[in-house]
Amino acid sequence: MARAARELGLPEKSIIDFSASINPLGAAPGVYRAISEESWKIRHYPDTEHGNLPALLAEHLGVDRENLLLGNGGAELIYLLPRAVKISSALVLAPTFSEYARAVEASGGLARHLFFFRPDQGSPSVEPADHLAGVDALFLCNPNNPTGRLMAREELLPLVDEAGRAGAYVVVDEAFMDFVPARDNFSLMATVCSRPNLVVLYSMTKFFGIPGLRLGAAVASADVISRLKKVKDPWSVNAMALLAGEAALKDRGHMADTLKTVREEREYLFYSLSSIPGMKPFPSETNFLLLDISGTGVSSSALVEKLAVAGILVRNCANFHGLDQRFVRVAVKTREENNALLNALTEVIGPWKWK
Repeated sequence: MARAARELGLPEKSIIDFSASINPLGAAPGVYRAISEESWKIRHYPDTEHGNLPALLAEHLGVDRENLLLGNGGAELIYLLPRAVKISSALVLAPTFSEYARAVEASGGLARHLFFFRPDQGSPSVEPADHLAGVDALFLCNPNNPTGRLMAREELLPLVDEAGRAGAYVVVDEAFMDFVPARDNFSLMATVCSRPNLVVLYSMTKFFGIPGLRLGAAVASADVISRLKKVKDPWSVNAMALLAGEAALKDRGHMADTLKTVREEREYLFYSLSSIPGMKPFPSETNFLLLDISGTGVSSSALVEKLAVAGILVRNCANFHGLDQRFVRVAVKTREENNALLNALTEVIGPWKWK
């Protein structure tokens, strides 16, 4: 957002960022208190054992401490995985987060995409298990970014088992799983110990509203965790991130408020966007909506540019593999911010006003 502010010549605080899908309520109050009260810790190296956070996070995720490794955001662990477990060929279920393919390619491997999460289809028309030959790993995001589609555990486990028989890892990124009210019914965290080829990635930045601090985790077999530790910088998780993570996990009330707000505002935003002629939002199980704007006659690049001038950022999805200039993604935010988006959109597309 800082770059956008510079380019637009606007104060950073005046911009409403719908392009990043972060908790609309921000971080819990205790996060700010913890950082303020213990800011003296920046004079020291961070704890390489990460203090109490691994135990708290393991309890939150329902996994054993030995199967969890913290990182500098999920992205650090995504980039470490190809080196740690020797991924030279990967299959990525698209459209999805671009860093999976980039991480494999950065380590000298090859990544190919399978157009699986088709926004215009409720059920995929392809079977990933049919494309595992010669693949070291399969990457997917659940709930998926940018489509918002959530796959059931019953859909995923047979795929994990089939990949295991083919000698491939399955890397499931659950960065947005905390936004799912019944997360334990969908998450694969609890199955890691029984499936050595499964790696589940987790992010604290989105649901807990601390992207500037970078905090994530990998959950996997003891063998995979050991391999990751060998290639990971021991000080990559900073002291302020550790403080924020502990404080965030202790505030159950903020978690409940977040789920309630996201559920209510997602529904409001979905139906409000649906009423704008030419705009089609797709159902989502998380804190963002993918929009097909082809009926408006405006391309995604043009819409992004016009909204930016008004101080509103949305995600142009044209560079997601399998998508094009018909698609943008918007985060679910507070009612006031959502109305600001709707008013800005209707300035571009139509004459309606939202109060």
